[in-house]
Amino acid sequence: MGEETAEDLRIGETAAQLRAMKQALGDSYWQDEEVHALQQTLRRLIGSYGAWGENRLPMHQRARAAARLESENADLLWPGRASGG
Repeated sequence: MGEETAEDLRIGETAAQLRAMKQALGDSYWQDEEVHALQQTLRRLIGSYGAWGENRLPMHQRARAAARLESENADLLWPGRASGG
């Protein structure tokens, strides 16, 4: 437990890219097509993170982890979800 998987790393990398783009683009972040594509990627990664798999944690643990990831990255995925505010 506590070990990062390839899924964890991919989610972290995608979120980091979006954070850098959000800082660089400012208000135009929400209109940028590359941002939209990365947001879809992040949503898909988080969704599949919670999916059932034979070699995965029990579903209730995966669902909680996926909800945590979605919450932590809400400011990157939806306007008006600024972190800390």
